[in-house]
Amino acid sequence: MTGPTPPRRIETQRLVLRCWEPTDARLFEPALRVSREHIGAWIPPVWDEPSELDDIARRLGQFRAEFHAGIGFVYAMLDATETEVLGEAGLMPRIGPGALEIGYWVHVDHVGLGLATEATRALTLAGLALNEVDRIEIHCDAANIPSAAVPRRLGYRLTRPPDLDRSHPDSHGPGDLLVFALEAIGDLADGPAGEANA
Repeated sequence: MTGPTPPRRIETQRLVLRCWEPTDARLFEPALRVSREHIGAWIPPVWDEPSELDDIARRLGQFRAEFHAGIGFVYAMLDATETEVLGEAGLMPRIGPGALEIGYWVHVDHVGLGLATEATRALTLAGLALNEVDRIEIHCDAANIPSAAVPRRLGYRLTRPPDLDRSHPDSHGPGDLLVFALEAIGDLADGPAGEANA
């Protein structure tokens, strides 16, 4: 992105979304270790390999550098006290001019609490507040029912049904790729926090 970037820190009712720091590796490693099997089928193989703390710290440092350079905006999804990693979410400028893609995963012990919905709503607002952004998309595997429920719950519309598209950078699994889009803040639903959902 050439213009303004999203905020480095966003606070919601239950979450702190902030740019990763290499020092977060000690918080991140246990969340990754217990969640790897749960999320492995759905996310790119960035975290597939067992990782030492130094490797994790380097990767988180890379996320921070990309954030500062305007290349990508990966956020730690933390509890309000910033002592536990609840997942990760990001705004990625990889789908063309005027658009950002949101991606997310939630710690296996915290699924079904609405955290992905809460984080996605906050990132949608942050993304659409940027002057050069007029569309936010969410791409997910059709078989990942909880993940696909998040954009539906927030008022995103399905723009491309399953079609086995393998050209997208996150197309690594066996399922069909769904694409959801939202173009106006007024179309964004509340997606209440705490509701039993993804």
